[in-house]
Amino acid sequence: MTIRNYTTQIPVDKTIMEIENILLKFGANGIYKEYVGSKISSLVFYLERDGQKIPFKIPSSVEKSRKVIMKAVEEKKLPRKFYDEPFRTEQGERVTWRIIKDWIDSQLSLLEIHFADAVEILLPYAYNPVENKTMYQMFMEHKKEYLALEDKQENN
Repeated sequence: MTIRNYTTQIPVDKTIMEIENILLKFGANGIYKEYVGSKISSLVFYLERDGQKIPFKIPSSVEKSRKVIMKAVEEKKLPRKFYDEPFRTEQGERVTWRIIKDWIDSQLSLLEIHFADAVEILLPYAYNPVENKTMYQMFMEHKKEYLALEDKQENN
């Protein structure tokens, strides 16, 4: 199996613009980009629900994409040119953001069929700016406590 979008030549800034347009379509406000160096590392935005602004953070992990690309080249699933720098990092960025765009588009399309609302769909990415963590990250840090609560409820 090849990596989705591995051949994309669409620049990151164009993909980010497409992601922002999708988010706007589904009610996002206050969209901004976080950077590490000169590279976009995440998108942060909020959705309003019941009069409250709920922040969300969609991170990007180019390093993870680079590793997957390296492995795919080593397994001869991708051409050798994907192994060399700076192409590997640049392509990793393009691929990562294209996959994120496709994911957001697919997930938020569930709104159109009234399957779920945007907050429900994006809940793992709900963001606590004080802790600088997403709901998923906080859950993973405290999953033993959450699971212990579940065990207590089952034993009662």
